[in-house]
Amino acid sequence: MKKILLLLLSNILVSFSFSQTDLSQFLKENKIKTRETEEGIHYVLHEKGVGVYPEKGDYVMVRFKASLLNGVVFDQSNKGEPFIFQVGNREVIRGFDKAVRLLKAGGKGTFYIPSELGYRQQGVRDRVPPNSPLKYEIELVQIMDYEAYDQYMRRLDERERREYEYEQARIAQRDRQLIQDYIREHHPNAVTLPSGMSYAIIAEGTGPKAKKGQRLKVMYEGFLLDGTPIENPSSKKNYEFYLGTGSVMPGWEEGLQHFNKGAEGWLIIPSQMAYGAMAIKEDNIDIPANAVLVFWVKVLEILDH
Repeated sequence: MKKILLLLLSNILVSFSFSQTDLSQFLKENKIKTRETEEGIHYVLHEKGVGVYPEKGDYVMVRFKASLLNGVVFDQSNKGEPFIFQVGNREVIRGFDKAVRLLKAGGKGTFYIPSELGYRQQGVRDRVPPNSPLKYEIELVQIMDYEAYDQYMRRLDERERREYEYEQARIAQRDRQLIQDYIREHHPNAVTLPSGMSYAIIAEGTGPKAKKGQRLKVMYEGFLLDGTPIENPSSKKNYEFYLGTGSVMPGWEEGLQHFNKGAEGWLIIPSQMAYGAMAIKEDNIDIPANAVLVFWVKVLEILDH
């Protein structure tokens, strides 16, 4: 056991020595003059900022770019929205957390972080190799207490909600126009429902129309508006489900209530009643995000159990 512990300690020391040597060599070769903290973070301050330094428990709003020493960027804040985290709460790597404490609001700096304060021996798959020193370019935009952070997040949530609603309304309007153009050309006798979807019966069935709670057996084939099959190879398929249980897309749930047994026709479904913003690319299925879908359907059976 003692030998194992010594071996583990030796590996840790070798890793620490390697990362420190690697970082020091990089700074020397590139003639970068830095200050150094007790933990081994080398840094250059470009702007001092004003006010106080952040402390444990504060929320900090930052803009940053993180790269390997070879210049490959592996992480960065969004251009339109700074990144926020709570200091000392283990939400970021230790080196990032410690580096931001060296800045005041408005301050900017470049920080060279040894691997033991970064991703250590584990690294990050396909992004950060094990034992990699890191370079962080950081701007500390704002320091907030919990109350200021809470107010900011509420405003952000409200803004995102308005943006989402605006985008949904825009897509719904676009889909309505696309569907109207499509049925004008392909199915002029189609019925458009208040939800925005349309259906066209091309062969009448018999008996009452399907209703929620009944088990339907249908044959179907799906397409994009331009006629591209959503499954490759395209072929008619059978499917069985209970209507009104949410087991199929909303466009099927609503549209098939206008079909009876043996009825054959088309469902023209706006994207928000299909797969919405989710793109599907798996196996033989290829559906773009926000796609209006067209289904040929034939109701084979309507069962009460």
